[in-house]
Amino acid sequence: MIVIGIGVALAVSGGIGVASTTDQTTAPTVSSPAQVVPDSGQDLTATITALQSTLRRVPEDHVSWAGLSLAYVEQARVTGLASYYDKADEAAARSFEIEPDENFHALTADAAIAAARHDFGQALDSAEQALAVNPRDLGALAVRIDALNELGRYDAQLRALRTADRLQPSTAIAARYSYAYELRGDLERAGDILRRAAASATRADQAYVLTLRADILRKQGRLPAAGRDLDTALRAVPGHLPALVSTARLHVARGELDAAVETWRDVVSQQPLPEYLTELGELLEHLGRDQEAATQFDVVRTTIELLDASGVGTDLETALFEADHGSADRALTQARAEWDRRTSVHVADAYAWALHGAGRDEDALRISRAATRLETPEARFWIHRGTIEAALGMTDAARTHLRRGLDTDPGLSPWQRDRASATLARLSDGPGNSTKGTR
Repeated sequence: MIVIGIGVALAVSGGIGVASTTDQTTAPTVSSPAQVVPDSGQDLTATITALQSTLRRVPEDHVSWAGLSLAYVEQARVTGLASYYDKADEAAARSFEIEPDENFHALTADAAIAAARHDFGQALDSAEQALAVNPRDLGALAVRIDALNELGRYDAQLRALRTADRLQPSTAIAARYSYAYELRGDLERAGDILRRAAASATRADQAYVLTLRADILRKQGRLPAAGRDLDTALRAVPGHLPALVSTARLHVARGELDAAVETWRDVVSQQPLPEYLTELGELLEHLGRDQEAATQFDVVRTTIELLDASGVGTDLETALFEADHGSADRALTQARAEWDRRTSVHVADAYAWALHGAGRDEDALRISRAATRLETPEARFWIHRGTIEAALGMTDAARTHLRRGLDTDPGLSPWQRDRASATLARLSDGPGNSTKGTR
């Protein structure tokens, strides 16, 4: 997942107020009855069981049906079992059946389902409908921010953040504010927001925000500090899966590749997302364990097929995977389809890379510039741009951007790093090209 989390933050600690204009005295934090917390290590099985028990006693409780729908969405995200999306659909539909008018709980559930399936246009529409009924609903505020981010509507994303911070200052909104700054290259400010949020957070929220901050610290090269944050996160919520993902990348940054393999195996056994399976496969290939890598890549293809069959859009993930490990034609088809739906920097990067794979480097460079327009510290963005520029003979620009990509994240997949380093080495063996710059 590209953004902070597809799930909806519905039970969070008190507001911290990121924007200086936030008036916390007039915007008390309101918890949803669902009490579903994304990426928190929460016992979703117990939450679902409790909601089901409530509904056996009060079968016409439309709020609990909506809460059950949200819990199923989160369970699908955590387990990777797409069958939970069908359960989420059914629970939301039941909530609407009981209360068809101004049912913002069910509208928020619909928004979360659409976001989880990567239908961000529909997610935004449903969130806006929920907010028209209850402008303070934290779940709908969070989904609106995430949807605008995924659609590439970054000015609107900031406006939505300011509104959410004024109405519902909370850990959920602080985390999204942090990501907005990270997306724009301000890692220091992004990390500071998370530090402040962690200071007053519940244990679950502390695990959530410290994992996010550990990723930022790793990108800044502050590996011991990143390790300390992850240790604290895992003490707060043992087995917290996002913290394990971050730990795997920290192992890579430290050169502890065997430990990284074991941690990635733990991760994918619990949450077999295509991007996680791909990172494990690339790590195994880098280590010369080609047969094991091939097995992981086969699992990626199977997982994508299962997600597609369940209605979860995977064009972005498929495009990136196919561009590096499969069919260039398929990569371009999938990337173009996603670009037609949304123009985020992540989709721009995937589309540019697919165009490069198809030999259309002039078109690729135009889209790659769109991918890097926010100065996002995402290693892959800059490596892809530099590789495209190298193919166009823009040697100085290629060197600049390849080095920037390699310096951006020491936890970058070693397989990706090897390819970028090889391209840079070839450029360093030849003369520069001063007639084509870095713009």
